[in-house]
Amino acid sequence: MSPGPPLTPADERALMRRLQAGDEEAIRILYARFSRPIFGLGLRLLGSPESAEELTQDVFVAAWRKAERYDPARGRLSTWLMSIAHNMGIDRLRRDRRHAGSVPMELEDRPIEGEPEEAGVLDRITAVRIVRTLPTAERRLLMLAYHRGMTAREIAEADGIPLGTVKTRLRAALIKLRRTEAWKRES
Repeated sequence: MSPGPPLTPADERALMRRLQAGDEEAIRILYARFSRPIFGLGLRLLGSPESAEELTQDVFVAAWRKAERYDPARGRLSTWLMSIAHNMGIDRLRRDRRHAGSVPMELEDRPIEGEPEEAGVLDRITAVRIVRTLPTAERRLLMLAYHRGMTAREIAEADGIPLGTVKTRLRAALIKLRRTEAWKRES
């Protein structure tokens, strides 16, 4: 089953109504369209194809079970699915870190491989370029929070800086990223 042309917001709403009604074909369509970027995110976060595949399957099970939580007013379907994947991946990293110490994740310096851009999701090359425009302190904190799954408190303790400073820098970084992403969509 090939992904096909990009879904319009109306297509996404219709597909989610089918999913909420228990239509199994709807989950097959979602999987065909979004499994590749979710697998890619899982691979970057978790580091192994087996873990990424398991995460991918778990994301679609969660989407099936929580379909009623999707709100098209809050964002695109792809963004909702990638958020589920990211949150589940970070939860796994935290769980694994508790059981095995720290997880080495030096993702900031890994080479960038091009991926097709999905509707509503920045491609990895663009996202990394945008992140690299941030000041070093903000970029470092964002990478620790996003890629290593560290909480603001964990970052503050590890870096020896006040918790309020960590939160302020993370918020500033996210605001800058949102502005950059909004500018990209308008141009």
